[in-house]
This record gives sequence, structure tokens and C-alpha cells, in this order.
Amino acid sequence: MSTRQFKPLRLGRLLRNRELGLTLVLLALIGLIGLRNPAFATPGNLQFILGDTSILIVLALGMMCVLLVGSIDISVPAVMALSAMTAGIVMKNNLVQADTQVLVDGALTAATVKTSTPLPLLLLLAAGVGAACGLLNGLLIAYGRVLPIVATLGSQYILYGLSHLISGGQAIYRKDMSDAFIQFTRGNVLGFNSKVLIMLAAFLVLMAFINYTRYGRRLYAVGSNAEAARMSGINTRAVTLSAHTIMGLLAGLAGMLYASHDNKVTQDMAMGYEMYVIAACVIGGVSVTGGVGKITGVALGALTIGVINNGLTMLRLTGNSEFWKKAIQGAVILIAIITNVYIKRAHERRVLRERRL
Repeated sequence: MSTRQFKPLRLGRLLRNRELGLTLVLLALIGLIGLRNPAFATPGNLQFILGDTSILIVLALGMMCVLLVGSIDISVPAVMALSAMTAGIVMKNNLVQADTQVLVDGALTAATVKTSTPLPLLLLLAAGVGAACGLLNGLLIAYGRVLPIVATLGSQYILYGLSHLISGGQAIYRKDMSDAFIQFTRGNVLGFNSKVLIMLAAFLVLMAFINYTRYGRRLYAVGSNAEAARMSGINTRAVTLSAHTIMGLLAGLAGMLYASHDNKVTQDMAMGYEMYVIAACVIGGVSVTGGVGKITGVALGALTIGVINNGLTMLRLTGNSEFWKKAIQGAVILIAIITNVYIKRAHERRVLRERRL
């Protein structure tokens, strides 16, 4: 093979391997930002970025399932808000405060201990509320034949309204939370923040489901060609319904992580966060038309956003920092979309050439 033929082949392979490309981009970003601010590339800060991005990764995993079937969900922040608010109200209503004494530096000190509904039950409640919201979206889209963006836009406002209604317009603050919930996202196990461990658990479960189960592979089949999937015996409506239910369940869990991290639950919590979630999927190589995407790419896409956000902060772009964040994120998303289109067209041309007799 000649050199002229060999170079395009290597470039084509690199472009088709989105995970490798994103890894190189991440390393380049870390290196470039680290040159400007050496504190950025320290293990402690990189671990902080991973923890700070864990909630985004959890949500992006669910969004990937929705995008794979050719749908979309922009009601994610409203699901987070309603799930966290529901669990927060239960926690607040069952809050018990007791004065006790704790040993601090060898001396007994008065302290107030706050207990409430056990944390696992609160997490199950929030995940259940989120799954119910996702189920509602799935029913509207799969069985009601409502356009996904219309259905989830409508449900977004409804869910925000429900969150406001059940809370009586009041937010839940740190004083209303149990000690276990406050420490939920601040604990460390084997040197890793609890948010990272929960994200890794969700990642491994979803990876096993999507890559190694027949039902998981049906997500790709429905998104690639719904009519062909239907003719092969796949219940496309049930697959779409399950994808939205998974998204809702993960949004409910993410809502609890978000609330514990901020020590606050409001009716409009995480508003606008859906754009970051969709961006993470697109950067990671998930096609918005369905049928294409890998779970590792989604995680790398979310980490790319996390590195950009943290890097711009550490570069101390005062005044216009938020502008630069949005401008660079927009540029990265555009590059990702253009790259996806290029790869798809190159693949189609290659398939056509192989079909020639």
C-alpha cells in the first residue's frame, strides 16, 4: 500500500474511533490549560472535576438511551426538581432534632443531630417519582404519537408546576435536611467521592444493559430503522417507553445528588441543565437522529464539558467567563455535530463502494 493511500486510511480510522479522538482532545485540553495554570492538572483538581461532572454523566447516560431510539427529553431538570422536592418534603416532615454531645479535640461539645426518613428510602422515592415522570413522557410519545420535543416541553412546565404546588412555593434548605442527606455527596470511600461511586455504578449497569442484553441492543435497532425493527418483531413502542422510563429514573437519582450537593431544593432547580446533558451526548458521538452512540463516548463527552467549565474558571476569565463558557461549549458542540455528519457520510460512501459489482 502506498503512502498516499495509507495516511487517509489512518485518518479515517481515527475519525471513526470517537472515543480515542475524545481522549486525545481531553488530554490536549488538560495539557494546554495546565500550562497556563499548573494547579489545574493536579490529581486533586482532576478528581474534583470527575466528582463535579458525575451528575452530568448520570443524566447523559439516560439521555443516550432516549436519543438512541430517535427521541429526546428536555424535561430532565423538571423531573429532577419534582423528584428532589417530593423526597425533600418527606424528609422535612419527618425531621427530628436532638441535642447531644460529641467529642471534638478531646473535649465534649454540644451539638444538634438531625435525623429523618432513612436515606435509602428517600433515594427510592425520588427514583420512583422520576421513573413515573419518564413513563408519562414515554406514553405520550410512544402511544400518544406526540412529537418528543413537544411532549417533553409540555411535561416540563407541568412538572415544574407540580413541584411548586406540592411545596407551597417554599424551598427546602439545609436546616430542613437530615445530617445523612447533607453528607450524602460529601462522603469518601477509598479516596473517591460518593457521587463518583454512584456514577460508576450507574455507568456499569447501563453498559451491561446496552452492550450485553438483547433488549439493550433493541434501542439501536429502533433508532436505526423503526419500521424494520417493527417488521422483525420488536415492540418499538415498548422500547421507546422503557428508554424514557430509564431517563426518568436516572433524573430522579440525579436530582437527589444535585440537592445534596447544593444543600437546597427549589421549584426550578437545575433549569436549563438539559442543554448540558444533550451537549454531552452529542460531543460523545450520539446521533440526535437515533441508532448511533457508545456509552464510553457519552462519559468522555460529559468530562469534556467538565474540563472546559473548570478550566475557564481556573484561567480566571473574569467578567466574560460565562460568555466564554457558552461560546466555547457552542463551538465544541458544532464541531462534534460536523464531525458526526462527516463520519456518517464517509461510512455511507464506503458502504456504497463495497456494494458495487
